[in-house]
Amino acid sequence: MNNVFYNLEAERNILGLILLDNNNYLEVVNILSPEDFYFDKHKLIYKSMQQLFSKSSPIDLINLSNHLGNNLPEAGGLTYISVLINSVINTHNIVSYADIVKEKSRFRMLDKMLKAVQNYMYKEIPHSMDIINSIQSEISAIEKKSSAESGEIKLIMEEFIDLLELRWKDQGSLQGISTGYKFLDNMLEGFLKQDFIILAARPSMGKTSMALNLALNAALNGKASVAFFNLEMGKIQIVERALSICSNIPAKAVKRAEFNDKQWVEAVQFSSTLANSALFLYDKIYTLQGIRAQCKKLKIQNNLRVVFIDYLQLILNTTRTENRNQDISKISRELKLLAKELDITIIALSQLSRAPEARLNHRPVLSDLRDSGSIEQDADAVLFLYRDEYYNRDTDDKDIMECIVSKNRNGSVGIKKMKWHKITQKIFE
Repeated sequence: MNNVFYNLEAERNILGLILLDNNNYLEVVNILSPEDFYFDKHKLIYKSMQQLFSKSSPIDLINLSNHLGNNLPEAGGLTYISVLINSVINTHNIVSYADIVKEKSRFRMLDKMLKAVQNYMYKEIPHSMDIINSIQSEISAIEKKSSAESGEIKLIMEEFIDLLELRWKDQGSLQGISTGYKFLDNMLEGFLKQDFIILAARPSMGKTSMALNLALNAALNGKASVAFFNLEMGKIQIVERALSICSNIPAKAVKRAEFNDKQWVEAVQFSSTLANSALFLYDKIYTLQGIRAQCKKLKIQNNLRVVFIDYLQLILNTTRTENRNQDISKISRELKLLAKELDITIIALSQLSRAPEARLNHRPVLSDLRDSGSIEQDADAVLFLYRDEYYNRDTDDKDIMECIVSKNRNGSVGIKKMKWHKITQKIFE
């Protein structure tokens, strides 16, 4: 067969690169299926890789061989799999190789379709329109396999009706994961899939505390898989805060382990609760590319539902420009697209400009979003935090945190005063 239908080196390189670094699988998971490979042994190997990755098992020579089991000889045996690792030509072009393999796969589908039509014409005496309709149907099928979506309104409406039926059966319930606060649930309908939410404030207003309260509510009460990327604090500091919030033990006591007998029991109890939750903490992933890769991995392996990033301006973009506003704009847009791609909610914390400091009313407004107006544009909702006590020691609103919903694409806006328990960092409605 003419090599217009396959590329041996591209197929080998894809499999070899995944064996060298399992994260490479994340780069091609949305492009390739086992059927896209021409060689049967490559189909078997890639399918086994898919299954290993979904089980959070390392994709290496031993695991892959064991998983292939009786199919190992058909996949070329240990010798061939070892050759795949050693025959990698370029360690940076896996997406390019995937595009080549996908293109060859389309050619094979077209070839199969054309031969079937030709056989139909010779064996029978069909009407020309029957042939044209058959070709159109086959091409449509190929396009569906090659594209993430067809755009057909009929298919969209079928999906929508199914969704309406589910809502009707469960009337009154939230569409998304509960935030743990009635005010926000009423405003936002919980954490909705594909939403990109900005949580912004000036320094020392309690952004991280609020984000952590929301994350714990989603993970512990909502039983959702939640990722928390903290680009400023360490994992241990986050766990200290989380334990204080869950147990109501003062944060300082947790930091120093100054517990009475009752608090020791509570600390152990809530430590176990946290350990068994689907909360994932990261403090060494600083780049947009790293965050994207880890989210894809968690989506496949743990059904990731909600992501928190603390905070937006600390994310590094490997393709940086000289203009920081452009960098932030790109990061903001990429996070919104990631929320849509993975069907998850992303909540990104953001710093505000100094503008509120210069106003008599220090409450933030949308124009205070720092570095880029595109943050407001990309966000489905923008939440601001404000504590009057920070600016006015004589305020009547001591230990009060205002949650201000300033933008809400799916609902109304408003303000809610919430109680902030400083010594535990817990926020109450």
